[in-house]
Amino acid sequence: MSFKPSHSVARVSAGSPPGFRRNRGRHVTAAGVLGVPLLALGAFVPSAAGAAVPTAAGSTGSTLLQQIQAPSTTTADGPVWSPTATGFASTPTAELPAGTTGGAGGDVITVDDAAELTAAAASAEPLTILVDGTIDVGDGSMIKVTANKTIAGGPDGGEIVDGGLFVDRVSNVIIRNLTFRDSFIGADWDGKSPENDNDGIRIDTSHHVWVDHNEFARLGDGQLDIRKDSTAVTASWNYFRDHNKTLGVGWTDNVVTTLTLHHNRFSNVHQRNGSLDNVASGHVYNNWLSGVSSYGMNARGAETQLVVESNVFEHARNPLIGEGSVFQQDNIFVDVWGEQPRDTGATFDASANYAYTADPAGDVRKLLTKDAGPVHPTDDDAERRITVAQDGSGDYMSVHAAVGAASRSSHPVEIVIQPGTYREVVSIWPDADHLTIVGATGDPEDVVITYDKSSSEWPTVNVLADDVTLQSLTLENPLEVSAPKKAPALRDAGTGTTLDDVVLLGDVLTEGEAR
Repeated sequence: MSFKPSHSVARVSAGSPPGFRRNRGRHVTAAGVLGVPLLALGAFVPSAAGAAVPTAAGSTGSTLLQQIQAPSTTTADGPVWSPTATGFASTPTAELPAGTTGGAGGDVITVDDAAELTAAAASAEPLTILVDGTIDVGDGSMIKVTANKTIAGGPDGGEIVDGGLFVDRVSNVIIRNLTFRDSFIGADWDGKSPENDNDGIRIDTSHHVWVDHNEFARLGDGQLDIRKDSTAVTASWNYFRDHNKTLGVGWTDNVVTTLTLHHNRFSNVHQRNGSLDNVASGHVYNNWLSGVSSYGMNARGAETQLVVESNVFEHARNPLIGEGSVFQQDNIFVDVWGEQPRDTGATFDASANYAYTADPAGDVRKLLTKDAGPVHPTDDDAERRITVAQDGSGDYMSVHAAVGAASRSSHPVEIVIQPGTYREVVSIWPDADHLTIVGATGDPEDVVITYDKSSSEWPTVNVLADDVTLQSLTLENPLEVSAPKKAPALRDAGTGTTLDDVVLLGDVLTEGEAR
């Protein structure tokens, strides 16, 4: 690490309602789309896992995939874009003999504003609801979703902005091919303010819910929360990024939840990836966690039972922890630190509940880089110069999100931060070589990045990339600690780090410390 001369550099010790458009002007009913009757495609169609599913479910899924122009890619586990639910969401009951089918058998309608989506999601009838373009909900509010609904992004993509969906005490819901973004409130990275208690998708006391091929970025509280005894839930092929509290399960003392997490990508995340509390049977396979600053998978609750297989954990603190029972096999751990990955031995047999074939862990990065998230993802290369401003006038409202975008870009990025106090944890991941972060005014007192955790947890700023320049900033850790603990404002584990006119209010750790 090199310091450019500056008078301000210092080290300081610290302690079917009316108004809908029917599929772009066409009224599409259960009779079919594209001229194909939904109930005339044969007795059964194969699911992603190879199980037979009644035609009404499979044909509705197949025609939806044609409408949204989903790729036809397949892997060892089946179609990347499955026409039918996978994992625990596919398990049959007397009420749902085909498992989760969403709006199968109902009309297909298209909505393009929040009022239309709210009315359609609340309707009593089965519906497939296509979201056309960007719907700005406002204030982070969550739209309630009733039973027997499929809500999906349309052929040109669909976004839920500054809002989310609330699946509350219902069953048989499919949510796929959507982007949920930007309900984040400036200066509230922890999501603690009362007006910020909103999620991208919240599932409460519900069963048979399939969340598939969505993208979640820069939201208020949680990106996906599965709560209060919800069961028969699958989250698959989703892309979670640039967030503090990503995927939480629990909020109950009961141990009834059955959950499958497969082929999900987590990038530049902090905690709850996922936090799996009181899960009776949790199957976690073919996920990719890259850039985790607090913890990855957490088997919370002594009675939690997990099978964790063929995942990739890289650049991750505490990749697989908890007090529950964890059986793991064929996982890849690269550049991980903190607690030893948990493995307590055999738990349950996932294949006794549904058929699946885990893809080789060595293929997971490539598969999820290409196919996680919606047909039209929004995570493009960042510009070479991006701005951060808490009032929303910049490209991003948090330094954390901007650094995540830079780390996934194909070129070096300069991040310019407007004045403010940014209470957040910032990790500069190994893919962000040659990154520059600079205060906009040139005065380090104007831009303060601060967080208050000890060295046994994490520093305020963690540099893991090479040739990083930090300029005209104050990095602070105000936590009061007693030796031997430290309150790190900066951990420098990169090569060629330059601090130019930087004020350090806290301790500085080197590569081997805080591991």
